[in-house]
Amino acid sequence: MNNQAQPVDAVSVVETVPASFPSVEEIELLWRIGLFSAADERALRKLWRILQEQADDYLDRVLGMVAAYPALADALAVLHNGTAGNVMESCPPLRQIFQRWLSETCLSPHESLWLRQLYAELPLNPSAQALLTRLPDFRYLIALSFPLLATANTLLIDHGLSPQDIERMQSAFLKAILLQVTLLSKLYVKEGLW
Repeated sequence: MNNQAQPVDAVSVVETVPASFPSVEEIELLWRIGLFSAADERALRKLWRILQEQADDYLDRVLGMVAAYPALADALAVLHNGTAGNVMESCPPLRQIFQRWLSETCLSPHESLWLRQLYAELPLNPSAQALLTRLPDFRYLIALSFPLLATANTLLIDHGLSPQDIERMQSAFLKAILLQVTLLSKLYVKEGLW
């Protein structure tokens, strides 16, 4: 079982990030507004130490939930250039995407390397059609936020943690997820309204 996500060459990603990617100042302001703290970073690292051992279970539950909703499975198929259909049959690409997202969210929430890479891979001034071929519909990003958290919660409870530790990790994880969705929303929102 390999629970390590493959690292991205941060230098090459940063060099190719288009001007449309939110600035460092904008991102830091969002983190402050979202009340994300050093304690949250510590809670996310602790969450990773727990979920790393159970990453396959977490990903099985997440992908099983995705498979239970054909509309969601079809929407997420674009993440791996797949076609609509059984998400469990095309599981390895989605598993790798979710695994990378989980490790980067827990280990380097401020870096957003996967987000920077996503922005870098999109065409300059992407049209709505270009976004639809690379990204799921925005409504699913929002709707998926809580299930990603709830799926982790069941594993934390099974791990025997105190309610305070679980609440601390859940809070940090939810903040990180919502802030990532906020950064992703810039791709969907009309220029000037973000």
